[in-house]
Parts: sequence; structure tokens; C-alpha cells
Amino acid sequence: MKIAIIRQKFVLYGGAEQFVQGYIHQLAEAGHDIHIFANQWTPSSHPNIHVHHIPTYNINSFIRTLSFAWFSAKAVEKESFDIIQSHEKTWKQDVYRVGDGCHKEWLKQRKRFFPALKELFLTINPFHRLILKLEKNMFESGQCRKFIAISQMVKEDILRHYHCPPENISVVYNGVDLERFNSENKLRYRAIIRKELGVPKNSTLILFVGSGFERKGLKYLLQATQFLQSENWQLLIMGKGKWSKYIQFAPENLRSRIIYKEPVLEIEKYYSAADIFCLPSIYEPFGNANLEALATGLPVITTRHCGAADIIQHKLNGMIVENPEFPKEIADNINSLFDPAWRQTLSQNARLLAEKFSLETNTHAMLKIYQDIISTQKN
Repeated sequence: MKIAIIRQKFVLYGGAEQFVQGYIHQLAEAGHDIHIFANQWTPSSHPNIHVHHIPTYNINSFIRTLSFAWFSAKAVEKESFDIIQSHEKTWKQDVYRVGDGCHKEWLKQRKRFFPALKELFLTINPFHRLILKLEKNMFESGQCRKFIAISQMVKEDILRHYHCPPENISVVYNGVDLERFNSENKLRYRAIIRKELGVPKNSTLILFVGSGFERKGLKYLLQATQFLQSENWQLLIMGKGKWSKYIQFAPENLRSRIIYKEPVLEIEKYYSAADIFCLPSIYEPFGNANLEALATGLPVITTRHCGAADIIQHKLNGMIVENPEFPKEIADNINSLFDPAWRQTLSQNARLLAEKFSLETNTHAMLKIYQDIISTQKN
């Protein structure tokens, strides 16, 4: 198949970005002709992957989003493709992968956490109004043949906010590279990375991975540290954001226990150094970092507002926080995992769960959808 993939940033940093890279590589390895339409990208040497530059006007987020939607639509019209799949809100696609979730639901969740003045700003902000208009057009115009929700939560969000036929939405969970992220990495990298970070051998290391600190609930995790009952823990934050602002949410007497590090390419090494993974998001369509942690054999603490909660069973292979805005609830879940025997049980179950979500399984499901669309077009 000749497949067009529309994505503003085709880069290696970030869980979602790395998933897209892995997925596209799977398609290319299977012999499909892949054309990437992107504004920023990490070069690929694969002969079946071709990148097309899409210009944008980077005046502000509104103009950048609008110009990318316009120029990408014009670019894909110049060639004939079996499937056009967009990972962005645009006008020209057969398949839209709802990787960023439902924007209308995200704004609704933000209203729960932020003061009225900021709520008003979000309502009148031109960027958010544009995204909502593009989103409504995609879900209700009938021009897009299939929507890929990356969790059942996202599908329910779409159906709650838009008039979209349920049969047009398929839930396809993300996949993870099970060879790259695995529990054996602890034997290879754990001691090395802990030495680099200055984390003692017997210390319980809690890991947070993600950029976009506001949406991923970092504030509440940092506030939760005051309720931790062990004296032998450290917290590693890996991501990109206004760290000098966020560290203020941690009690001053505990800040020396908290390590901040910007994103790295070999993130799997840092998962192997950790004992607990915590991502208390206030809205997360799925959260690839959750899947990477599970594959490494880490007990995962996430929230009911995260799509990964679809697959995690509370107290079997992870923990689910109902109200991330209550730091005490986050802390209670972390405290329960300070028990090494309990943590080991969840760790083993975590890896077993992740093995159901390989990149190959995800690619197979997507190819089946492509084939169904092509068959319908022929008929």
C-alpha cells in the first residue's frame, strides 16, 4: 500500500512521537510505501520512508496550526494514495488517529483544575476555538472514513461531545517495543543509571516521564511527596517544562530528594533504574509512558482520566487514582508500593499485561482497518 501519514512533528522525543516512529517503521518493514508529511522530522534511512516538508507560519499557535492544516491538505492532493492517515486535525484524510484525545473534553477537564479567569481565557482563545472547529468538522462532516481512538475513554469522549456514528470509531490501543522496554534492562543499566543520578542502591526510586507538566499532573505528584511515609525514597522527573515553577509545589525540606532531567533518547535505561512509575494526569488519551513502564516491569500509578486505565486492573498490575487533584490519594497509592513483596507481584503482572500490546499487534489491527477501507472504496 502507498500510505500518507500527516504529522507536524516526526521526531524521536516524546512517548507519542516514538510510538509513531515505531509504527511507521513496522509498516515500512512490511513493504508498504510510506510518505510522511511533516514540518519537523528526524531523518530516516529506510528506503520505504519518504518525508515531504510542510511549511508553516510560526507566528503563533493559531497560525501555525491553521497553516499546517492548509499546506498538508494541498500537499497530499498532489499524489494518489491508498490511505491518507492524519495524526493532526486537518481537512484531508481517510483515517484520523485521535492520538491527542478529544480537545473539547480536555478543556472541560481543565475547568475543574483552574481558576475562573483562566477558564474564560481558554474559552475565548483563538487557538482553542480553531481546534474545536477543526475537531467538530472532522467528527461530524462525514468526510473522514474512520477514527482511531487510542482508548475506550477517548471513544466515549468523542461520542459524548459530537454527533459521530459509533461504528466509525475503532479502538486500537498503542503498541510498545517489547524488546527495547523489558525487565532484563534492570540487569544491564540499573546500577549504572542510579550511580549517574546519585540514587543509593536501597532507595525506592519513583519515576515520572512526560512533557506538558500541567496536563500530566506533575503539580499533584510533587504535592503528594509530603504524605509519603517512607524515609527512603527519591523522585526522578524526566520531561520538558517550567521546572523552576513546578519544583515550588514540593515541600522545601523534600526538594533535595527530587531529581530533574530533560528528555533523553535512551529513556529505557532510566525506566530500568526505577521501582515505581507515577503519571497522575488530569487528561491523558492513553499515555505511552505507562505502557513503556509496564513493559519494563514497573508497577504503574495512573488516573481514571488516563486512557491506560482501560487496560490496568487496580491492585493487580497497577494502581488507579480516582481524583488526581487530591495529592493524599496519589501518596496513598505510592505508600502501598513501598512494600517490596507487593511491588514485586505487581511488577511481574505489569510485564505480562504489556506483552498483549506489542507494536506488531497494533500494526496488524491498523492494516486490517486500511484493507477494510480500500475494499469498501472498490465496492
